[in-house]
Amino acid sequence: MPQSHAEKRSTPRIFFESTEKVAAAINGAGDPFSADVLNLSSGGLQFSQERAHAVMIKPGDQLNLVGLAGLAELQDVSNVTMEVRWIIDKSFLGVISAGCQFIDLSEDFQQKIEQVVFQRLGK
Repeated sequence: MPQSHAEKRSTPRIFFESTEKVAAAINGAGDPFSADVLNLSSGGLQFSQERAHAVMIKPGDQLNLVGLAGLAELQDVSNVTMEVRWIIDKSFLGVISAGCQFIDLSEDFQQKIEQVVFQRLGK
């Protein structure tokens, strides 16, 4: 029996409600851009961009997470290389979403993200 998507994840993650604005400043794929962060773990993040203004990326692209805004505890997480692992690009959606894996997250940044995740999950 195949594992569910959640069971395959190696690190716990937190999801952000639409009322909680967390944004990522990202460099790569040509121009710098900003995207809404949908979820976050010490292994990576998922972001979305409005379709009309989306920077086109594809699985395998390497991006640089310049910084995160909206979470004071993680404001110094910066300059992290990410690899695009998957894209959700359905014409009926108003957004394009991407899942990225952190490639060179420092131990300090990893611990900070884990602390926020575990705090929010109540662990």
